[in-house]
Amino acid sequence: MRDVFPIKYYSKEGFIERKIEINEEDLQEIIEEYLMSHMDFDFDEVEIVNNRPINIWLHAKCRTYVDPDDEKISDAEVEIKGDYDGNPLAGF
Repeated sequence: MRDVFPIKYYSKEGFIERKIEINEEDLQEIIEEYLMSHMDFDFDEVEIVNNRPINIWLHAKCRTYVDPDDEKISDAEVEIKGDYDGNPLAGF
């Protein structure tokens, strides 16, 4: 996993957004951990099978809602003053 920069502060919406890129190597661990935590049966091993021969590129958009006077805003590298466009790859 890696951060996708820049970290943005959406002042009109009141949140800071970080994007995390999740690649195929991360999926095995993420799915295995999820299944162990949420399934009501026991298992010893998980094998993740991708039946489609394509690369998997996922982005997790992590938001932190902040008070405009909060110091956490300084974590952001860019301030967006307009409406949130929802595009996970904007500015990439």
